[in-house]
Amino acid sequence: MKKNRRVSEVVVSSHQINGETESAGDAGVPAVLVRDATKCYGVRKNRCAVLQSLDMSVQKGIIYGLLGASGCGKTTLLSCMVGRRSLNSGTVLVFGHKPGSPESGIPGPRVGYMPQELALYGYFTIKETLQYFGRIYNLKPAFVNAQLEFLSNLLHLPSSDRFVKTLSGGQQRRVSFAVALFHEPELLILDEPTVGVDPLLRRSIWDHLIRQSVDHGRTVIVTTHYIEEARQANTIGMMRSGRLLAEESPDNLLRNYRLPSLEEVFLKLCMKDDGENRTEPAQAIENCTNGTLRSVTGTRQPVGGHTNLAFDHSTSQTNITEIDTIENHCNSNESSISPADCFGNAALNLGVSSTRPANSSETNAVVSRNKSRLSSTIKMALPSVHRLGALIRKNFLLTFRNVGIFIFIYFMPAFQAIVFNVTLGHEPTGLKMGIVNDELNPSQGRVCNYTTDCSYSMLSCRYLRYIKNNIIQVPYESVADALEAGKNGHVWGLIHFGHNFTEEFEVRQASGDSASIENIIRSQIGINMDSTNQQIDLFIEKWLLEAFGDFFKDLMRSCQHEPEAGYIPVVFLDPVYGQKDTPYTEFMAPGLIITIVYFMAVSLTSGVLIAERKQGLLDRCLVAGVQMREILFGQLISQFTVMVGQTALVFMCMLLIFNISCHGNLALAVFITFLQGLVGMCFGLLIATVCDNEISALLLSQASFLPFTVISGVCWPIEGMPFYLRSIAYSMPLTYAIESLRSIFSRGWGVERPDVFAGIFISMTWILILLVLCMIVIRVRKYAS
Repeated sequence: MKKNRRVSEVVVSSHQINGETESAGDAGVPAVLVRDATKCYGVRKNRCAVLQSLDMSVQKGIIYGLLGASGCGKTTLLSCMVGRRSLNSGTVLVFGHKPGSPESGIPGPRVGYMPQELALYGYFTIKETLQYFGRIYNLKPAFVNAQLEFLSNLLHLPSSDRFVKTLSGGQQRRVSFAVALFHEPELLILDEPTVGVDPLLRRSIWDHLIRQSVDHGRTVIVTTHYIEEARQANTIGMMRSGRLLAEESPDNLLRNYRLPSLEEVFLKLCMKDDGENRTEPAQAIENCTNGTLRSVTGTRQPVGGHTNLAFDHSTSQTNITEIDTIENHCNSNESSISPADCFGNAALNLGVSSTRPANSSETNAVVSRNKSRLSSTIKMALPSVHRLGALIRKNFLLTFRNVGIFIFIYFMPAFQAIVFNVTLGHEPTGLKMGIVNDELNPSQGRVCNYTTDCSYSMLSCRYLRYIKNNIIQVPYESVADALEAGKNGHVWGLIHFGHNFTEEFEVRQASGDSASIENIIRSQIGINMDSTNQQIDLFIEKWLLEAFGDFFKDLMRSCQHEPEAGYIPVVFLDPVYGQKDTPYTEFMAPGLIITIVYFMAVSLTSGVLIAERKQGLLDRCLVAGVQMREILFGQLISQFTVMVGQTALVFMCMLLIFNISCHGNLALAVFITFLQGLVGMCFGLLIATVCDNEISALLLSQASFLPFTVISGVCWPIEGMPFYLRSIAYSMPLTYAIESLRSIFSRGWGVERPDVFAGIFISMTWILILLVLCMIVIRVRKYAS
């Protein structure tokens, strides 16, 4: 390091937070040690190695500059260091332990991570952003306020009350940098921290990093495109195509290659690398496919045939065989020695002292470490209260700050319920029917006169009087004209009365069973319908039959006959449940309530998580130590409170405004609806873990909407399906819940009934299944990414 480095005038004291104190077992262990790291993406022919047998060593308390073009694997390497990705083969150790292990503290407060993306919440102010991560790290308010003031001065941040989304690109990157520095971690990993920063501020940032390294012993790994800027680092790693071409101090690189600038050194290494044949990529891809560590014996030859200063074994670097042996010993089930102790041996080879317990106290130390490890594992298995609280508070702030989203979330379900009740289930009106009445006298203007007494006169006109007003009667002079109007879509059908309809009807009534077939045909009312719309066809048929029943009863009554004597000897008495002519809306209402709450939960939950992941926010929180289960629980709790408001508004619209009857326990109906909302949230979480962007999540959620709605019996009874499809329908998450809600609304049943209990049990089962699937997919994607 150069001795003439200028120290910034801004001073801040070192603060210790939970997990920052270095343990005795970590003493002498490199901050980061990477050996034979191979990472591949893609499948089969598209498989490509991003990291190719890469070795890297970062000592504690130094600034390590990682240089390389875009796409060379820098970001992938950093994500493996912080535990966000796993290698296909090779080893990454941070502070002597694998990232993600309880002993490493990484992900967690020991690391400060600044990703390439901004990874900031646009609806947070600068102060709220830092306070949010302060809650994640469980920092004291006094420390949070002190750091806010210090970092605002150091990075020239705008007013802390400004929203992040209103800042310029450079200002937003400075806030992102402040988040990484905020809790003063032992290890800082910064991906392009000085992009978009003016030269004066860039120098101030580097001075602060140097002071953190020199005064407080913190380790800094920084990637940058400004090659000459990296001269301020203690060690530089020049990376290309997933390999380190060189790893040395800037002064040694310039001296060894006899060049005036690091840029020329890097160009020379790249040109030398291009001019030599390499067989390593094929071997790296083979390692990815096999998924095993490649054992290397003896001295490993540098990739490309040129000398890599980082791995000159004359400088007592640990060779690969030693690392593999140590790692295998640490992972042995029979060994009770911690990884930190194992790497104490490796530290001796690196020229760093290592402290081992004396034989007399070694057993007690091992027992103490095992107890500590068990305690840490139990703590990691349980959600952290302060992190969970920070996540829930963040979710609510983001919801309430975005007014448009807030209105959409709370009022869209109620709007959907209103639209449903206004548009569905009502009787159609204004239906035109052509009337061809050959009983009318054209010379008298086709006037339709009739009497209401017991006289058989113009019965056709008397019948037309009883047709509901929903049907508009349009007279036509001939059947041909009426049929033509029907073919042209002007009327829904035609009603035809013959020339002697009244006389033939009277003869038929008088003859009874002895009526001739000719008399029966001439006394009939001929109806031709446009049956392309089944619902309208059924309504018109029903109204015409009801009109004839009322007409016939009125005629019998006026003639002093018993009205029911000549009618069909079938009578529908009072229904067991419901009412006569139950509106179609009462059948669909329970299904609609469940569907609205369910799919709103699916859309919101999947959308929020995918948006955070796409912006890098999810990764940043996970690197800060937030567990994925805490994020899932935080989303479930936040969305559940939103769902309470949505459900209340939907029930108010249904029951109070549109008078949908609920004959059973309303609290039980609401409880089942809540369960279905939780099922929707869990399904949304599953979509978010499977999909990589909003488009694929939207397509998947929309693709599930129609099948779930149709097959769950929302619009049509399940009994109308083929038998082989019914079993599939009842296995869907919505079906039993809809049937349960119908039983509560229409029949007044309680939880003691099997149909109602089944809705509760199936909903809880689906919640458990979907949560387990979420955790499985998260784990698989982590190791397959």
